[in-house]
Amino acid sequence: MGEDQEEGREVTDTIDVTAEVMEQDIGPISRAERWLAEARGRASELAAQYPAPAEIADERAYRDARANRAAARKDAQELDSERKRMTRAMDDALKRFRADVRDVLAPLTDLDAGYKAAMADYEARWEAERRAELQEAYDEYAPGLVPLVPLERLVERYGCERGRGWLNRSTNPEAAKAGMRAAIDAVAEGEETLAGAVGKEGLEEAKADFFSTLDLGRAIAQAQARDAQRARVRELEEERALWAAQRPAEGTEAPEVGQVPTDAQTATQRGPQGVVDTGAVVSREEARALWEATTLGVPAPPSLAAQVALATTAPEPGRVPEFVFCGYGTRAQAEAFMEWCERAGVSRRVKVPTGGRPYKLSAR
Repeated sequence: MGEDQEEGREVTDTIDVTAEVMEQDIGPISRAERWLAEARGRASELAAQYPAPAEIADERAYRDARANRAAARKDAQELDSERKRMTRAMDDALKRFRADVRDVLAPLTDLDAGYKAAMADYEARWEAERRAELQEAYDEYAPGLVPLVPLERLVERYGCERGRGWLNRSTNPEAAKAGMRAAIDAVAEGEETLAGAVGKEGLEEAKADFFSTLDLGRAIAQAQARDAQRARVRELEEERALWAAQRPAEGTEAPEVGQVPTDAQTATQRGPQGVVDTGAVVSREEARALWEATTLGVPAPPSLAAQVALATTAPEPGRVPEFVFCGYGTRAQAEAFMEWCERAGVSRRVKVPTGGRPYKLSAR
């Protein structure tokens, strides 16, 4: 046994070491999670330093609560500022990651774009060839319709049926041409139907609508609406002509305002239809007095008592009055006339706006 060893014991050298944590370059997500754990503990410690909110009893307690609240908000803002810095760091890392991903996928995405462009070029050339074939068949089958209904309109209206479209690569050329010829026949049938549903006057315009849309129902509806409008215009022109014919000829003097029929003339000067033909001419003073009596209630002279009685007496119940008034006037004239009718006791007063339309004013 050596001198440095005791009997039955093994002697070893002892080395004192200190363990140190080595900082590693961890990602932003890991740093954010670590910050959350630390911030949660710090927030709890800070909150424990403040008294719990309680009912405020006096001014001093109010000032203490206000100071505690300000301090707590300051602590929260400091933690939130750290959170914002962490968020910006994570956003920047995410942007870098997305850019790196685009670079990683670039070889494959470039292939995809190349294939797509080549396929689009082929599809465009194939569709142009199919359109040329259809146009040639169209020119041969219905040359007169070509200027009125372009091929593109036929395709939009009839050639886009799902699974059997004329421009589908799965549809063979002969089937596409057959479908186009059937569509042309349908247009011809629609033209014949239009001729039977629309008047001759509006047929040409109706055909123009049909050829521009290939919508038969819409073309018929529009044509019928125009026919109805033309009928209304003709009726209006007839009414205007009749109205012009009923107006007195130019140069004919209108009756004076003072011409008021007397009671005796009312009984003797009736025509066969019960309409008074003329009235007795009274002086302007008498006409004014009659108007004041029937409108303003001013007593009338004894000579006008009969006319005033006729103007202010309501008709007997169940008896049809002798006269009905109808005429044109301005708004102010109509209002004045209605007020006079009310004072004079005229029954069933009606005021109707013309709306710019002439009315037939004839005795029946």
